[in-house]
Amino acid sequence: MNAERATPGLLDGLLKERCGSSVAELVEDVHLDGDETFFWSGSWVEGFANSRSDLDLYLITSDPRRTSGVPQVTGPGMPAMYMTLTPGRTKIDLTVVPVELLVTLNAFLTAFNGETDYPTAWSDNFREFVHRLSIGVPLANAERFGEIQSSVDFTKFRQYLMRFHQNRADGLFDDAQGLLEEGDVISAYFVARQRVEAAVDMYLAAHGETNTRVDKWRWKKLKRLLTGDASLAERFLECEALGGTLPGDVSFLTQRCLQFGDEIILQAI
Repeated sequence: MNAERATPGLLDGLLKERCGSSVAELVEDVHLDGDETFFWSGSWVEGFANSRSDLDLYLITSDPRRTSGVPQVTGPGMPAMYMTLTPGRTKIDLTVVPVELLVTLNAFLTAFNGETDYPTAWSDNFREFVHRLSIGVPLANAERFGEIQSSVDFTKFRQYLMRFHQNRADGLFDDAQGLLEEGDVISAYFVARQRVEAAVDMYLAAHGETNTRVDKWRWKKLKRLLTGDASLAERFLECEALGGTLPGDVSFLTQRCLQFGDEIILQAI
């Protein structure tokens, strides 16, 4: 599934199945005003959703009265985004994004030089929002959504992500070498795995996959990108201690890990 197939009609069916609602009722509940726009994005639009995936919605507004939810940090000197609840609905995540945040984003990307500039520390949620804006499906005021989407330089955003992940990979390399030198080979291995993941995220960004921060989608995106060349995917699995090909007992291993996680949580509480 992708943004071409993820239509408001599909969302309409999901809403009816989950909470007996519809896109029209949802839009009415949000009470759009003026130049506000409302769009759908996330795992369903990406094509990675399953039965437990959330419905991720975004409202872009210039009305400060809208920003009354839980603030989410975005980046240094940038306005916050706000997580809120859609009135009367369940299993729906609505994030309110002030227009001022997009103005700040565009100013940063316009000035950003992917070869020399340091990638400022944006939050994971904000990087995810920029990606989700690039694939979003408008639910109301589509013309305004198109204006906002076309104003963002997503090529520069990919360059930013590449620099961000490269810097992280460089730092992890030094960490792994230091741990090897002190003889802590187990910690060094875990750090080396993190470096591989950062390198894969950089590779994905270089090939247009800008939602590389979500660990749960890394393998899906890499596998989708490397449909004609399995060698990189196999080496990634080797570094992740799964071997060059997926063994038949991965499901059993997953259940063991989930059970171990439960035990750790119980010990913690």
